[in-house]
Formats: sequence, C-alpha cells, structure tokens
Amino acid sequence: MGTLVVGYDGTDGAQAALEVAARLASELRDDVLAVFAHHINRLGGEVRDYEESVRELGARRLEEAEQRLTAAGVAARTEAVDLAPAEGLIEAADRVGARMIVVGSYGERPLKSALVGS
Repeated sequence: MGTLVVGYDGTDGAQAALEVAARLASELRDDVLAVFAHHINRLGGEVRDYEESVRELGARRLEEAEQRLTAAGVAARTEAVDLAPAEGLIEAADRVGARMIVVGSYGERPLKSALVGS
C-alpha cells in the first residue's frame, strides 16, 4: 500500500485529477494525500488579508477533496503547503514517499499542449 499525491485547488483540471487519483488509489489500494499548494509573494506591501483569504479557500477546497475521496471509498488526507505549487507537490510527495503525483490540466489547445505541455 502506498500514497498518491494529488494537487487540488477546485479547478476543472484539479477535479479531473482528483477523480483519476481516486480511481487509481482504489485499483492500487493506496491512500491519497490531496495538497493545496500556494505561495504568496510578501514583497510589495500588505498581504495579510489576501493570505488569509487564500488559506480559507485552501481549507474549503481540501475539505471538498476529502469528502469526494471518502465518498469514493478511498482513505484520504489533506494538507495545505506554503510553497509554489510544483515545489509543494514535490515536497509532499518526497516526504510521504508517494508512488506518484497526479495533477490536472488547464486545457491547452491540442497542438500547444503537444508541444509545451498543459
């Protein structure tokens, strides 16, 4: 039994990734760690209210992810990480020894997606 890490922020791509992670976890008998990773640049003025809003949004999104995973019969944990998304997902995956990281797409057009990723 292992762990899958999924990036989740509530977007369409993240919702698709959560569904894939739930399916894979069920097939592999793994659990899922849903991660909301964010980093707020503190340069350039007051950001306390903005940071609090992002943290509240993250908490709501992670609660949603946990409910969806649990409803799918998958053992789930959640975590908010104060790092840029890619760094946060990698850090979480390294820390828990994850089998894989599941992320969604922003839906680039097919040609652009094939050339540069999505």
